[in-house]
Amino acid sequence: MRLLLLLIIIGAAAYFTVPVRDAHEEAAQAFLQTQTQEETGEVQAQTGISLDGVVDFVTGMMAGQGRYETLYLASKYTLDMPGAAYLECWGAFTIVQCRRVDRASGQG
Repeated sequence: MRLLLLLIIIGAAAYFTVPVRDAHEEAAQAFLQTQTQEETGEVQAQTGISLDGVVDFVTGMMAGQGRYETLYLASKYTLDMPGAAYLECWGAFTIVQCRRVDRASGQG
């Protein structure tokens, strides 16, 4: 009986703390920004191109184009990226985690 009550409480907490679309978009932008900084850190030093300008362009281009799904106790956000990859974000209990997935292999 206690286990059932605990599961009900956890389920209710999960239902009322599912992250909204805006939280997923912010997490996706932060993920893309850190990934872009890692990939283009050397390019900025060599060419003098502003990294902030590149990141703002990429995140602005992709803002609002993802697909948000609510699964009642969790949520999912998928964003198509240029090339053979997409960004997948899962959220529950107000926490959102994103990862990049390659279409060919299906793994990140």
